[in-house]
Amino acid sequence: LQLVKERRIQVSQTLDKTRRSEFGQFFTPEPIGAFMSSLFEKSDKDFISILDAGAGVGSLSAALLDKILDEPPSGISLSAYELDDSLKPHLFDTLQEYELKYATVGKKLSTRIISGDFIELAASRLSQSDNVPSFDLAILNPPYKKINSNSDHRKNLSRVGVETVNLYTGFVALALKMLSDKGQMVTIIPRSFCNGPYYRAFRKLLLSLASIKHIHLFDL
Repeated sequence: LQLVKERRIQVSQTLDKTRRSEFGQFFTPEPIGAFMSSLFEKSDKDFISILDAGAGVGSLSAALLDKILDEPPSGISLSAYELDDSLKPHLFDTLQEYELKYATVGKKLSTRIISGDFIELAASRLSQSDNVPSFDLAILNPPYKKINSNSDHRKNLSRVGVETVNLYTGFVALALKMLSDKGQMVTIIPRSFCNGPYYRAFRKLLLSLASIKHIHLFDL
């Protein structure tokens, strides 16, 4: 993870603040990524698929791949969604390094970067009932930004039954809908979804699709 840490710090120092605000970007420090990965229960499947939505430079993917390296699955596929073109070369380098790392222990890891807006792409896939990806694990640090009522994001979410007012809850809802039966998701999100009328529809959707096994509150 040291290489990924150096990559994250280098990229963070060069990104334009206005651009980061536009995309709602908040990069995840490696210790937090490692903690999040530790919350996943061990899978006994021979093959698992992983979703990292809003992957950035690949910090969360790297943390999770480190965690499951010595676990049973002999085959892993990882889909990393990323919108920001400036981050994709760094994400590619991270994923390539882990493909080589897995190969050295005789495991097959296949990764792919899916370029574009996760909400738009996921909503499109979910609207095609015969073409919905099914992920076993999902790890997210989604963007945080309000959604305008007349925006494309709101329209894309609404057509797959998601009503919410912020990108982070939109990401979580779509990721939940793309999980396999008994799939697991760990996400770092603000706690604003826990109360108030604006997030009522999201809370109902969350509790209809999943059970919450662990909540950790970070000190600020």
